[in-house]
Amino acid sequence: MRPKIIPSRSIARSLMYNEEKVTLRQAEYLVAGNFLKDLSRLSPEDKLHCFQRRMELNDRVVTNQHIMLNFDPLDKLSNDQMKKIAQLYMKEIGFGRQPYIVYRHYDAGHPHCHIVTTHVCSNGDPIKLYNIGRNQSEKARLRIEAEFGLVTTEMKQQLRLQEQKIDGVQRIKYGEGSLSRSISRVLEYVTKDFKLTSLTDLNAVLRLYNVEAYRGKESSQLYQHRGLLYRALDENGKYIGVPLKASFFDCKPTLDNLETKFRQNQSLKQQCKERMIIYTRYGLYGKPQDLKKVRHSLTREQIHLLLRRDKEGNAREVFYIDFRNKCVFTGDELGEHCNVVAIQKVIDRQRQLEKEQTLQQNLNKSLKQTPGYRHSLHL
Repeated sequence: MRPKIIPSRSIARSLMYNEEKVTLRQAEYLVAGNFLKDLSRLSPEDKLHCFQRRMELNDRVVTNQHIMLNFDPLDKLSNDQMKKIAQLYMKEIGFGRQPYIVYRHYDAGHPHCHIVTTHVCSNGDPIKLYNIGRNQSEKARLRIEAEFGLVTTEMKQQLRLQEQKIDGVQRIKYGEGSLSRSISRVLEYVTKDFKLTSLTDLNAVLRLYNVEAYRGKESSQLYQHRGLLYRALDENGKYIGVPLKASFFDCKPTLDNLETKFRQNQSLKQQCKERMIIYTRYGLYGKPQDLKKVRHSLTREQIHLLLRRDKEGNAREVFYIDFRNKCVFTGDELGEHCNVVAIQKVIDRQRQLEKEQTLQQNLNKSLKQTPGYRHSLHL
């Protein structure tokens, strides 16, 4: 959780911002703390009047607080959970008896809420704000993360470290350590454990580790003499550094040895096909509009979706890599529900949704510039 306390010189402006979000259905009310009326009975005028009356008790205070509580996208919080978190946070920072309103917003890719409040107490004394972010807010964050099981900064750092590894094997980063030793570790793992049936399968897995097996052009001597090179790739999929011959590695991943394994793996791979069809179809069921959600659904079953795109960003090739059974399938091998066409439909729906969101944002901006629009909120 990442709290952020923002001083604001206008309580009306803070309220208007959040009320507009509710009007545009980009936010909803969660709770109104320490008001005389229930949230459902509070009008915008009631809210503003309450805050203004409180601030009139101390004319030396010219600011109010606009607080944001930001959560990690992995934190799946219900409204009730977020409400309880906001209430506990306000209590922990010394604002538990202050009037405040909590709004849950939906205008970003992560869960978050906004809290409008004032630090003028009922007796006119102001709450001390010196180092509140470093002291009270930080203590509140630690307690809330532990109590509600939220993703912490330490957990995010651990996740980033894990992303550098796939199934326990380190991804190659050019310039970090011995390149030949790193490629060798990847090759030993992939060629030994995976039920590969072609160079296409092999490269689908190797590219996850920033490695590629390269035969050369058909007219080249390398190709005609059945040679095979292994080269490192950068994060954009472009090869970098000096390629190494297959015979250089102890596991001897030469074309002849690989093709022998490819033939042996044909029947073993087919035994895993039914499971892959079930889970890939499930991941693409219901016309999903977000490729990240498809990937997340498959990842839970230890299936990695590898998508290769053209210059326009359209799907060119799709592979499904099963790390549980150590096998690879192309989209075509799994049928029309999982092939390139099916993935392209997800991409098209996602683009359409993003286009509609952009149009809505532009419309919202134009509405805000319309004379009299702000007065329609009766603030």
